[in-house]
Amino acid sequence: MWDSEKKIVLEMSQRMSQRGFVVGTAGNVSMRLRDTEGRQLMTITPTGKHYDFVSVEDMVVVDFKGNVIEGQHTPSIETMMHIEVYKTRKKVNAVIHSHPVFSSAIAVAGLDIPPIVDDQITYLGGGIKVADYALSGSQELVDNVISALGPRNAVLMANHGALCVGRDMREAFTNLEMLEKTARIYITVLGIGRLTAMPAEAIEVQMAFFEYMHGESG
Repeated sequence: MWDSEKKIVLEMSQRMSQRGFVVGTAGNVSMRLRDTEGRQLMTITPTGKHYDFVSVEDMVVVDFKGNVIEGQHTPSIETMMHIEVYKTRKKVNAVIHSHPVFSSAIAVAGLDIPPIVDDQITYLGGGIKVADYALSGSQELVDNVISALGPRNAVLMANHGALCVGRDMREAFTNLEMLEKTARIYITVLGIGRLTAMPAEAIEVQMAFFEYMHGESG
């Protein structure tokens, strides 16, 4: 059941690995499922599996309490983090947790990324915050990530990596690419030693567009 959705998660996790956004079995990808019985479900990558060796059948379906509904493997250690995103962000239907190099470097430095380029704002929702460090799989990490993510489409995880969300899987992956591009620009600018702030009026207009497209009230 849900083979088409599982295939999307599988293909995007493999693409994430091929792009070098994770190494080995790191990272995880999930997708919200539409269930005819009205249950809140998602499909997520299994834990400890190399992405080039997994199949559609290896994807795991869980409910929003973390119970396995379908699948033979243990779901990702970050399952509860994905679930909490879906509970909090009703328009989000896909979540990608990864360890891209430039984004992770900013996260290790503990730096928020201010709004520095137009598409960062329209795609990601403005400045990107760093969630405080906590152990993988812990409720503390879940709470920290949800708090730092807020209404935006990306968040950095201190000494860890990043999490990006979208209304569908394509958008979530695009947001991951946008976050990594923005982090690379920011690191380059820090090296140059000069940052020109964006005009407040431009930020206001672009944030209004983001809210129109992604806001939970829209």
